[in-house]
Amino acid sequence: MTDIELALAASARTWGGALHRFLADHGGARVRATVMGPEEAVAESYHALVIDDVCSFLTPRLVDQVRRSGRLVVGVYDSRDGADAKRRLLDCGVDDVIEADASPEEFLAVVRAVLDLAPYVPGMPSPSGPPEKKGQVVVVGAPPGGCGASEVAVALAGIYDALLVDADDVAPSLAQRLGAPLLPNLRTAIDVVYHQSGTLDDVVVDAGVRLLAGLATGDDWGQLHPGEVDAVVAEAAAVHPRVVVNVGSGLERPRVGEGRFGLARALLRLADRIVGVGLPNPVGVARLIRWASEAATLAPDTPLVLAVNRIDRSPYRRAEIERELAAALPGSPVVFLPEDKRVTEAAWAGTQVRRGPFRKAVSRLAAEVGA
Repeated sequence: MTDIELALAASARTWGGALHRFLADHGGARVRATVMGPEEAVAESYHALVIDDVCSFLTPRLVDQVRRSGRLVVGVYDSRDGADAKRRLLDCGVDDVIEADASPEEFLAVVRAVLDLAPYVPGMPSPSGPPEKKGQVVVVGAPPGGCGASEVAVALAGIYDALLVDADDVAPSLAQRLGAPLLPNLRTAIDVVYHQSGTLDDVVVDAGVRLLAGLATGDDWGQLHPGEVDAVVAEAAAVHPRVVVNVGSGLERPRVGEGRFGLARALLRLADRIVGVGLPNPVGVARLIRWASEAATLAPDTPLVLAVNRIDRSPYRRAEIERELAAALPGSPVVFLPEDKRVTEAAWAGTQVRRGPFRKAVSRLAAEVGA
């Protein structure tokens, strides 16, 4: 191979700058990209990734993703950090290692040796890749205003006997709602998936439904990266026939980056079915239309079902709401969920709603979603 292309993970150590300068002056390879995060490491095109053992985004999953696409990984460690530094790289599955104080010529020699043994083949499959997503992912969300999306998600998970995931990074509440502990939670699940420190079953609790709890508070929303949560949900769907995911309110798109509601938008794109929950009043219907329209833009090919929660028995009001929603969102089924005191009683008891008009209506919603 005469034209080796490298990606260098950003590093505070001096080897990166020295290698870059050497290659610019003497050739032998070229630096295609300096990667700042896992998404860039996977998305960029190159032959080999060179990365530190102390890099914040180095995980066995990242190495597996890079190698699954045919690219190779060389790990860099400082021998002064002891044997654990080298062992961490080998445990992550890198193709070879090199000490940080090696010369640029030695770096290039190691890269060449790795590529000679396992040449770059784009799209090369890896038998150790993540399991295929087989189950159905149902995402339940709502506009701001306390529409009851969390209660609907709990009820759907119970009816489906599904795994329930609290991915609401605005107002996480499912652990509190079901009387479950706050740990383990979604952050723990991310560690399991990315660092292979167990299985997802280890972080799921029995709270009347199988629950993967969310953050303790929405103030910690920055701890959940959309790509990481996507990976957790996809892993869960590989072993569970259905996964019900409760997402936060708000789908507004920022001018730059993912922004505040990036997690909800990412999960809508992953969903096989979307349920939008709204309230039965003019403001609630207008907000539901706006939310559902944004959801349909994000996931145009994903079936969307609308649930109008806490509706009274008035046939006239139901007909008015149904006409309004049909005009704004043609083709999206509408299911009405009645006001039911058993919902409040169950919330105080930390249990599911087992019977009554709300439960019956959610059963109809489940049938519509699963159709």
